Amino acid sequence: MLGMQEVILILAILLLVFGPDKLPRLAKELGKVINEFRKASSGITEALTAPEIAPNPIESGVGEKKAIIDIATKFGVSTDGKPLEKILQEIATEIENKEKNNKLLKAR
Repeated sequence: MLGMQEVILILAILLLVFGPDKLPRLAKELGKVINEFRKASSGITEALTAPEIAPNPIESGVGEKKAIIDIATKFGVSTDGKPLEKILQEIATEIENKEKNNKLLKAR
């Protein structure tokens, strides 16, 4: 740790090198750098110490899974806590029911 004499000496040298006009700006920039460093280091620490949680495939909302969930929503199929296979089965059942209804309507 730096003592009071060392801090005063460093400040005096900085004042001579940068001048009184640039010193406040330099201190502000140094504060920003230190703040960003602390944020980054705490983020890394949290990432290393946090337990890994496997994402729920239904809630991840990426690519094919998101498309299946969107289709299920359009057909009125509930996706709460269901595996994708079950959702796909229910979508297929809904499609079959709609096709049957369409055939009945056309037959009339």
